Amino acid sequence: MLLLFVSCSAFLAPTAGAIISPGNKVQTLPDGKGIRIVVEGNFELYFNATNGGEITEYFDLMIDPSRSRNLANIGWKPYYNLLPLFSSIFYNPYSWKVLSTGGDPNAMMRLIANTSEYVILQASSRIMSRLGEVARDTHGNTIYVNSTWIIRNSGLISVERTFFVPSYAIVPSGWRWYPFYLTRRAGFGYNGIFGMFNTTYAYASIVNEVTYRDVFTLFSPLPKDAMRVFGVALPFSNSSIGGDGAHSILIAYKYDELVNADEWRSDNYYSEGNQITESGAVHEFSKAVNVSTHTYHMMLNLTRQPISQQSVQDFAKYYANNPEEAYLLKVGVTTDKPTYQYNDSYTVSASGVSYFNLTEVTAKLTVTDSIGNAIFGKNYGPGDLTQGQAFNTTLLRGTISPYIQKGYYTVKFQIFSSAGITIASDSKVVHVI
Repeated sequence: MLLLFVSCSAFLAPTAGAIISPGNKVQTLPDGKGIRIVVEGNFELYFNATNGGEITEYFDLMIDPSRSRNLANIGWKPYYNLLPLFSSIFYNPYSWKVLSTGGDPNAMMRLIANTSEYVILQASSRIMSRLGEVARDTHGNTIYVNSTWIIRNSGLISVERTFFVPSYAIVPSGWRWYPFYLTRRAGFGYNGIFGMFNTTYAYASIVNEVTYRDVFTLFSPLPKDAMRVFGVALPFSNSSIGGDGAHSILIAYKYDELVNADEWRSDNYYSEGNQITESGAVHEFSKAVNVSTHTYHMMLNLTRQPISQQSVQDFAKYYANNPEEAYLLKVGVTTDKPTYQYNDSYTVSASGVSYFNLTEVTAKLTVTDSIGNAIFGKNYGPGDLTQGQAFNTTLLRGTISPYIQKGYYTVKFQIFSSAGITIASDSKVVHVI
């Protein structure tokens, strides 16, 4: 193990890594098949609706101002449709079977906010193989992935990703999960240099076609730390170690959000001949696990500042101390007490705060019994939320009916974007005795 990216870098300010000129604007250029987002003088991203709504084109507009060289499409058959710039991947290394969020040729995409400081985009797609096989849960329901991208003109990007599993799915033993895998055309001149980090520890590895071995036990596990954040670093901007001078990329996660996956390693590969750069945090399931609907977040930084051990640890601390950077809004649902008897009055309330200007949001309150049957539902909206707006409102009042069965009930409150994708949710279990 090496000291991470030996360099003479200064402190890396996570939100100020990109060079932004005064009056810089975020542009969006829809073309019918996707959405192209341009941060002037910095980068251009193309979200492709025919590739799961993932990024299939990425231009560094300082390195490549004419946009004549595509830095993202790796063109590696048969996996090019499954491996855009970023994707979430389930991979069986023994059968070479790959299921990816990039495989859906008909993803839903919607731009839900566009200002001079940020763009918010949402996408919904199926998880698919290169042969068109669709991932399904144990009851045959299609599994969808809903993604929210917050792209700031500072170069800081937040991603919320939800695996929507109507019932539950079984991930067999031996399969690997890459929550956010990077594949990039070009990048390094001779060897790929990658790193993994948390708030207290970091290491780097050098790989190429000769040294890379797909043996999971040789990938170094990352020790956990108290702040429960970890990440992957790719120092493309450091040309002294073979980088191309483009954006260095940092990706940070939270342990607690990645369900059923405690141990993380970094799987990295670089091919000079094919100019393919790959990297991502990976977990291999040692036994079959049941996976239900869950949401996790990533924070990305595109920066041209050199990366050091201190800078990546500072980035991890920044994410740990500023979790709201990854959310559109937060919401909580409460009841006036946890236990009710027949004829008791009840009140259900919701509170929260919006971190962005959001238009045409809707909401839904549902109550389900202990086996998941919905016994009540109520819709709210549409309405608008402004940045910084806090709310505290009563959703429902009533009396517990003597005809309702005794038992446990889940009260759930969800808020949806104008695209119909959940952007905040909370639930509370109550007991009727």
